[in-house]
Amino acid sequence: MKLNELRIGIIHSLIGKNDGVSIVIDQTVEAMSQHLDINLGNFFFLAAHSSPRFNAQTNDVFWHKSEVHKHIIVNFNNPDTEGLDELIHENAMYAKQVIKEWVDENDIDLIIAHNTSHPYNFITAVGLGYYIEELREQGIIWPKLMVWWHDSYFERDIFASPNKVIQKYLKYLPGTYVDSIAFINNQQIQLGEKVFGQYNIGKLDKFFEHRTTVVPNTSEIPWEWEHLKTDSENVICPKQDNYNKDFMKDIGLEKQVESRGFTMDDTVILLQHTRVVPRKKIELAIDLAFELEKKFKKNNKNKCVALIVSGHSGDEQNQYLNNLYVHYTELCKANTDSNVVLIFGEHNILSHRDIIVDKKFYNFAEIPSIIAAYGGLGTYFSDVEGFGNNLLEMISFALPAVINKYEIYKEEIEQYGFDLPAIDGGGVTKELVDSAYKLLTDIAYRNKVVLHNLKVLKEKLDHKIIADKLEPIIKSMYMREL
Repeated sequence: MKLNELRIGIIHSLIGKNDGVSIVIDQTVEAMSQHLDINLGNFFFLAAHSSPRFNAQTNDVFWHKSEVHKHIIVNFNNPDTEGLDELIHENAMYAKQVIKEWVDENDIDLIIAHNTSHPYNFITAVGLGYYIEELREQGIIWPKLMVWWHDSYFERDIFASPNKVIQKYLKYLPGTYVDSIAFINNQQIQLGEKVFGQYNIGKLDKFFEHRTTVVPNTSEIPWEWEHLKTDSENVICPKQDNYNKDFMKDIGLEKQVESRGFTMDDTVILLQHTRVVPRKKIELAIDLAFELEKKFKKNNKNKCVALIVSGHSGDEQNQYLNNLYVHYTELCKANTDSNVVLIFGEHNILSHRDIIVDKKFYNFAEIPSIIAAYGGLGTYFSDVEGFGNNLLEMISFALPAVINKYEIYKEEIEQYGFDLPAIDGGGVTKELVDSAYKLLTDIAYRNKVVLHNLKVLKEKLDHKIIADKLEPIIKSMYMREL
């Protein structure tokens, strides 16, 4: 079979949204279309929720925040399993039927299932596992199944003690009948070998040699930048259009700044371009905002410092948003003359531009570009990441960033040579504040850093890497026996 004739079905809870998996899905489709010549009409999507697009089918059974999934997560380690087995099996059987009808209706050759190694997608994983298991036991080898391993129960301490009912179904996370796996970092390969080693699967060494690959997060640079010079008197950033000109007003920042007696020209803007979840360590970005304000005052520059958080809340721990407000409020009380503003932009930001009734919504992916145009700075103090999608997005739109060197950053990304001032665990340091201040005040230096990071991104983590990594394992699935 010709590679460019494959009909590819993609399964995930969300398609075309702001989460990291959705971003990878869109990057993958773009890379396979551009570099493997697979027609966009040959991609089909199955999800709980999807942004408007062709060939997308939705069903709530795949929603990772459904009451069923919430019940599974809450009771994952609970020894009281009453009703749990029936709940999982009944919903998985329904998911299996939905998947079967979707595959048959669209003549799908290859299923790419995202994050089915994670308990948040438990029903999706088990339903898909039921479907593939039934086919293989009947001797049917079509469609092929690739799993994209973003995260897993093996990587989270909260899933360390599954009860007996959960253990019964773990063989479907991600499933013993998978034909290939795409990991997002090298650490996960060892976890995958550990998972599959439990199930007496034959030819495991050959499977991991020929049917697995590591596909790092990547990012394109969707604007003209290569002709720009570091000695520009202006901040290097993508050209802005009229749609985004009211962003600061619409999220309420202009009003808050003016109420403190400042203008936007007197405002330093930090961007936390992530979801609001504990592992992102957003409290450190708040700390940095207060320390930067002190630094500007020390240098006789009275500034309002604003931290904008662009991602949505409500995933993993709902309480975290409230905890951040408490942390911010405590710092305001401790620094009574401070002018630090904290803005959560989630109610004005979607995965695409839109106007609903009279309210304008802004594209999540474009927010770093807007902040870069204001001469702002990105923050990325995560202590755990699968790779670093949102960090790469900031770099691609000319937004310099300060970071924490989380484990995967040190193992996978640092080698590329990005210029990213950092802490290595712990809190905000004087050295980090000084580096952030220089990026915010020294335009020539800032532009040099921005262009350097763009060059590294283009050379090392371009979307073409996705196609280069996927092509051999896809060919192996269809053209080579293990």
